[in-house]
Amino acid sequence: MQRKYAWTALVIAGIALVGCTPTPGVEAPEVAWKDGAPSGELEDSPWVQAVRASDLALNTAWVTRDYTAQQLQSTTESLVIDRVAASQVGRAGREDFATFPGPTPMIPLSVDEESDTQAIVRVCAATNWQISTEQPEIPADLVGEIKEYRVYSGGGNRRASGAAPTAEECDLTDASIGLFDPQPDPTETYSPDDVKVP
Repeated sequence: MQRKYAWTALVIAGIALVGCTPTPGVEAPEVAWKDGAPSGELEDSPWVQAVRASDLALNTAWVTRDYTAQQLQSTTESLVIDRVAASQVGRAGREDFATFPGPTPMIPLSVDEESDTQAIVRVCAATNWQISTEQPEIPADLVGEIKEYRVYSGGGNRRASGAAPTAEECDLTDASIGLFDPQPDPTETYSPDDVKVP
């Protein structure tokens, strides 16, 4: 049975920000790592790097409300981009809107290369990595869940198709934490027209 991979809103993270064009009035943030950027053996894997690049690009798009940036197009499958953009448009004007304080904290666990052109990357990722009007403080106690990303390689790029949750808990104690600078304002309101879609 083929598993459906889709990015789930408010779950996703890390690499240096490059080439994101902000929506007018919304500043594109950089990432400041609290105790250093992610490191470890699996971090050198281009498949893991692709997952981190996609996560960062998606979280940046959510913060800036711009889904047309080249960094996003080159790291993330178009279906995922469309779904996330539509989700943000649907949340316009809602009081329970939440946003991301940075790339999603995650620890890569394994890489299963199915072929030269695709792989499944398993990571322990934070499921509560968000700030909102009701919870404006950056989460201190992260809740981890194992997620699987399917990554495709082609045309000189590796694109992630999104995170599939497994319902397996995991420990994020040693996860690197990166924060957007400047931090997004979770109380900021916007209209559907403020979201730049592909």
